[in-house]
Amino acid sequence: AARSKLSSSMDLANFEAVRLVRDLARKEGSPELVQLAHRLAGAARAEASAGETDPFGKVKGLISDMIERLESEAAADASKKAYCDKELAETNEKKADKAAEITKLTTKIDQNEARSASLKGEVAELQDALAKLSAAQASMNQIRNEEHTNYESSKADMEQGLAGVKLALKILNEYYSKDAAHAAAKGAGASIIGLLEVVESDFSKELAELEASEEAAAAAFDQET
Repeated sequence: AARSKLSSSMDLANFEAVRLVRDLARKEGSPELVQLAHRLAGAARAEASAGETDPFGKVKGLISDMIERLESEAAADASKKAYCDKELAETNEKKADKAAEITKLTTKIDQNEARSASLKGEVAELQDALAKLSAAQASMNQIRNEEHTNYESSKADMEQGLAGVKLALKILNEYYSKDAAHAAAKGAGASIIGLLEVVESDFSKELAELEASEEAAAAAFDQET
C-alpha cells in the first residue's frame, strides 16, 4: 500500500511537472517547450509503468538536455547578436564617413558652381568690353581710312596745282627771256611771275604740312591700335 501510495504521489508530481511545462509553452509560444512537454509526459508514463525508483530521472535528464540546448542556442544567438552589432557599428561608421564625404563633395560642388557663375559673369563682361573695343576699332579704322582718302585726294590736287604753277613759271620765264620785244613787257611779267612764285611757295608749304599731318595721324593710329 505504501508503494502504491508513493507511486501515486510520483505520478501526480510528474503530471504537475508536465502541466507546468505545457502552461509555460503556451505562455511563451515556444515550440521547443511544447515538444519538451510531450517528451516529459511520455517519459513519466514509461517510468510509472516500469516502476522506476527514481521516476524523475528521465524527466530531470530531459529538462537538463533542454536547458543545455537552450543555453547553447542562447549563446549562439548572443554570438550572432554580437556579430550583428559589430557589423551594424561598422556600417554606421562607414555611413558616417560617407555622409561626411558627401557633405564635403557637396560643399565643393557648391563652391565650383559659385566660381562658375562668377567666371560666366566675368566672361560676359569681357565679351561686352571686347565688343565695345571692336566697335571702337572699326570706327577708328573708318575715320583713319577717310582721313587717308582725303589726304590722298588733297595731295593729288596740291601736287597737280603745284606742277601747274611750276609749268606756268617756266613758260613765263622762257617767254620773257627769249625776245627783246617781250623784254619790254618784263615789268608786267615780273609781277605775274612774282605772284605765281608766292602761289608756288604756298602750295609747297601746304603740301608739306599736309604730309606732316598725315604722318602724325598714321603714327597716332598705329600707337592706339
